[in-house]
Amino acid sequence: MSLLLVVGGQAMAQTRGAMFLSASFPAFSDYGVFDDFDDFALTSQDGDDGGAGIGFNLGLKWYFNVGVEGLGVMLSLDGFYNGPNSDLKTAYRNQEGYVGGQYFGSGLEYNSTPKYINAPLMLGLNYIYHFNPNFGIYVEAGAGANARFITSMETVRKYVLAVETQQTTTQKFDNAFTFAWQGGIGIEVAKNLVIGFSVYDLGKADVKGEEIIKTKTLNDNVTVTDQQYNTLGHIHQIMMLGRIGFTF
Repeated sequence: MSLLLVVGGQAMAQTRGAMFLSASFPAFSDYGVFDDFDDFALTSQDGDDGGAGIGFNLGLKWYFNVGVEGLGVMLSLDGFYNGPNSDLKTAYRNQEGYVGGQYFGSGLEYNSTPKYINAPLMLGLNYIYHFNPNFGIYVEAGAGANARFITSMETVRKYVLAVETQQTTTQKFDNAFTFAWQGGIGIEVAKNLVIGFSVYDLGKADVKGEEIIKTKTLNDNVTVTDQQYNTLGHIHQIMMLGRIGFTF
């Protein structure tokens, strides 16, 4: 027990942490691209466009000294949020309102649109070289697993075909787990402020999920529900991060 207390106390003394706030920019893949809904991974079976916009990241890192000056084992936990980019937002707006065709008085409205949430957990190495006590430069790399979440998309379409009808379609998306890795460089100033740049590859995964269609005739208030499981496109999430952090 005495030995465990001594070793544990030394480990705590040689451990430091950092909290980061970052802007995340989709890059190096189609994650941040939107051309049209035929190429959109959340609506098309062959799509690979993610349509993700610039988002934000909150990250925590812990560094454990391994007995070599400047070198440490790194454990990181991050949270990412990316909403739709400007092209995708415009496409959503263009689809809303009056819709022509076989239905008289048809109209479409989005109640909710999908957003991406990612939570990677990684283990790696960090090396920092201090030019003096108040300034150092670091490099780091790590690998691990990512949990991907996509929020639901819900549309409401109203039309008249013999009777006035409202159709609510909810596309849910399954969670996915992928291999992820990261690499980063940066500087440490005054032992408290960290400014860095990182690349995160959160992996590639298919998009699948249950679609629920509720068709309601408004004159008699009768609702019919249909369900089906859709296999859609795939998304490869790669992001560049501009980071600012504070050590503790």
